Amino acid sequence: MKNITNSQIQLTRSQKILISLYQLADGKNKQVRFEDIAVLAFKNFNSDFQLKGYPQYPDTGDIIHKPLYSTLKQHGYVLSGNKYFSLTPTGIEYVKQLIGQLDKSVSNVAVKNKLTAVQQKELERLKDSTAVQLFVENKKEEILDIDFYSYLGVTVRTNKYDFLGRLNSVEDTVAAIKNRSERLYKDLLNCHKYLVNRFKQNIEFVMNSKGGKR
Repeated sequence: MKNITNSQIQLTRSQKILISLYQLADGKNKQVRFEDIAVLAFKNFNSDFQLKGYPQYPDTGDIIHKPLYSTLKQHGYVLSGNKYFSLTPTGIEYVKQLIGQLDKSVSNVAVKNKLTAVQQKELERLKDSTAVQLFVENKKEEILDIDFYSYLGVTVRTNKYDFLGRLNSVEDTVAAIKNRSERLYKDLLNCHKYLVNRFKQNIEFVMNSKGGKR
């Protein structure tokens, strides 16, 4: 992490914002002010986050605002409230991978087919969900909307980007077990495919909404 700006790896602005948030939160899920993130991102990556026409000042507008409130929330990396932001467990794991890439100066250090602690915890939650239990018991017709929301870890009032963030987190976890042969993993894969297809309209409704509370 000492030579972030000198790394040969090309980071996106969103990734640079995440790294700055990670530093401010000491690698934890601590809440951090929007202004503090903007300032540190500017210090870490001056040319990316400087105010247009005033390179000595950070840009606290859309260049920071949009990724935090849309892209990064949609991918399940951050949570927000009252202009404070915190990394999710998925976000923390993702930044750790980025840091590993930076430290080793390689383009891909992910270990294939190895579940992270976050993914393992997510799998345990999914396995115990009502939706999965009903699916395994061949009672999939009894699965309700509320069971699907619980499976994702959301409610009917969850805002658009938090909903999509949870959906992406679950799908990333499910994707990590697609090559596993254990019966449990096969059941989870089949259940996930069934749920996403059955509740496709629910997902599309959220994706087409403007955000905020539903």
